[in-house]
Amino acid sequence: MIPAFIHPDAMQALRETWDTTEHDILICTHQKVGTHLTKKFIVEILRETGALLAGHPAVEGDIGKGAVPWPEVTASQHGMEAFFDFLERTQGQPRVFYTHANVDELPVRRLHPKTKLVMTYRDPKGAALSQFHFYKKHPTLGVSPDLTLDQFVDLFLEGDLYFGDYHQHVRAYFDSGRHGVCPDQVCILRYEDLVEHKVEAIRQLEQALFGAERLTDAQRNAVAAATAFKTMKQAILKNPGTFHFNAEHFFRSGRTDDDPSVM
Repeated sequence: MIPAFIHPDAMQALRETWDTTEHDILICTHQKVGTHLTKKFIVEILRETGALLAGHPAVEGDIGKGAVPWPEVTASQHGMEAFFDFLERTQGQPRVFYTHANVDELPVRRLHPKTKLVMTYRDPKGAALSQFHFYKKHPTLGVSPDLTLDQFVDLFLEGDLYFGDYHQHVRAYFDSGRHGVCPDQVCILRYEDLVEHKVEAIRQLEQALFGAERLTDAQRNAVAAATAFKTMKQAILKNPGTFHFNAEHFFRSGRTDDDPSVM
């Protein structure tokens, strides 16, 4: 269930050494359910509140792996020293990470009781369709060019894909208390709301991250504008920062009423 670019030894090393802090925010999504969009919402909210100091890798709005790390990938491809270097450089500030791990398989030794987990989910039809196109385009996932959408949906429904069963992943975060995570630490978002009801989603994130609303209406409108699909795509194309995918190629639709024919 783990792709080749993640090494099991790196995952184990994280589980043996990484203790999160009260400043940490973990985005815990499955694949292709709005991970980058969720990253952008959180980073822009932190920027608008002035929470990121000069020199923070995300202070200019970068949502690439250098600013919002995927810990398992950082440790696998660059070593644990690189990961701990990031922790040291951002100590005492909000830090945003993302992972596709299930709630009972988080790559941490100790989850601080004030660490926030943000899980975004979407209509399974949209998740399956977006994953299908992603798998077909990704150069290292080893998908046959002859794989059809019908065949892929069978794999999706069986949970026979990287990072396991989508439905089990979502259910577990809804029931986080059974897996040793305080439900108060978990913020659950709908991808459809991030696209269609941005201001409401921003308010929900404010409450989750700060315990109260912190932004003005003008600031919320600025976050909403920055997270519009075309705006995000053009911003990354113009200044990719540490973003690792070609946005022209992998930012495919950004819609909730997805069309299977749109590649």
